[in-house]
Amino acid sequence: MKRVVASVQVVAILNRIYNGSPVSIASISKESKLSVSYLEQIFSKLRSSEIVTSQRGAGGGYHLSKANPSVADVVRAVTHTPDSFEPVLNALEWVPVAHLMQGKSPTP
Repeated sequence: MKRVVASVQVVAILNRIYNGSPVSIASISKESKLSVSYLEQIFSKLRSSEIVTSQRGAGGGYHLSKANPSVADVVRAVTHTPDSFEPVLNALEWVPVAHLMQGKSPTP
């Protein structure tokens, strides 16, 4: 559960500070107060699920692959959920990660 919460948090942070240029994992670490090694584990899963893409080299970092992913996108990327949890994930499809940082309620 901790990984899910941390993953949603870092995607929300990336969504907020992303301006078209790659965002370094160090910047996200500073903002989220999570270790770089923990973030690398999270971003590996997010990259595999195509929520983010990475750019190597000087000035490299992470890009969002999809503008404003849903909470369900992130949860599915970082954890295996039982079939009984699918109705919850379907509801979370309507909740963009950005809304969590803004305190907004979803409107399906």
